[in-house]
Amino acid sequence: MDMLDKWHDFFLILGAAAGTLIGSMFVVVSIASGMIRGGELTSRIFVTPTIVHLAVVLLGCALVVVPTLTPLRLGFLALAGGIAFLAYAGRNAFHIEQRRAVDWSDHLWYAVLPLLAYLVLIAGAVMLITGREGAIEILGLALALLIMAGIRNAWDLILFFLERQATAREAQNEPGNGPVA
Repeated sequence: MDMLDKWHDFFLILGAAAGTLIGSMFVVVSIASGMIRGGELTSRIFVTPTIVHLAVVLLGCALVVVPTLTPLRLGFLALAGGIAFLAYAGRNAFHIEQRRAVDWSDHLWYAVLPLLAYLVLIAGAVMLITGREGAIEILGLALALLIMAGIRNAWDLILFFLERQATAREAQNEPGNGPVA
């Protein structure tokens, strides 16, 4: 794809960042291992979607740099992925909206930004399919939005779990909570 000559490095860097952040999310989960269970709602609407969105970036970047993939095929793959993950992000946004005591910034970064990114991805895919100029820039913007959300959300999750861990330690150290002599 000739249009990718100038964008090749951008997608390589974005994909490498996504892969690195996925690895960091495993560290976050290991720190929180005693505090969450796989089926717990916190895990399902905050941790797992962050990993999924980063995986979308990694896969999207890998597809964009495949030298034999035509713009039309890339467009249809991006369109299918955009629609599927828009539905996933919508489901997640619904669950976040149902929770009480979720900060407005969490609504923005965990719910609104992924929805926006997948809408942008769909727009870029349609532009690619119809041969419009700027399609690759729009796809890059969509993936960059997801990586930005992933960076912020990975940081937010590590702080959240560290705070929970500190609170649990403080509760154990309060008088009356220690071992009985």
